[in-house]
Amino acid sequence: MPEMLDGRVQRRMRSREAVVDAVLDLLTEGHAHLTAPQVSARSGVSTRSIFRLFDDMTSLYRAAAARQAERLDALLAPLADDGPLAARIAALVANRAEVYETVSPVRRAAVRLAPASPEIASELARVAGLLRAQAAGTFRAELAGAGPGVLDAVDLLTSWEAWERLRTTQGLAAREAAATLRGALAALLDDVDT
Repeated sequence: MPEMLDGRVQRRMRSREAVVDAVLDLLTEGHAHLTAPQVSARSGVSTRSIFRLFDDMTSLYRAAAARQAERLDALLAPLADDGPLAARIAALVANRAEVYETVSPVRRAAVRLAPASPEIASELARVAGLLRAQAAGTFRAELAGAGPGVLDAVDLLTSWEAWERLRTTQGLAAREAAATLRGALAALLDDVDT
């Protein structure tokens, strides 16, 4: 009996992971409004079984947000807080470009769902805090002598929202968006440094 129970638990876990992976894959491919039949077709798990694994689509999105958070945490690189400013700017922008290019399709869905999901809103706030702390640490020396609001400006320039605007609204390629951010950060932080 314990082996059969173990097998059931393992199948349930595999099915749950397949469903969550399917949601993330579909969002990454640009499907903005998912349906249970789409998730079922992608995951190979029946619609009925999906709703045995998850109470509703909102709880499924919560599980997908948690998985996405794990992916994001793995992408955030620890960055040097010393050395030439230009090198630190380049490292931060390169890391942000990698992170944002990876998470943007899922992030768009999370932003859309956040008003109705405290868990997703909380996760977005947690990530914003991590990104702000990464920038604060990377530019610790420059920010130490800066006036109020400079960290806020750095945080804004390096935010996902700024990246999204550069990439989608302004239509810049990733390398062009990165160059724009490097230039803006250099202008802001060089001015603080003097």
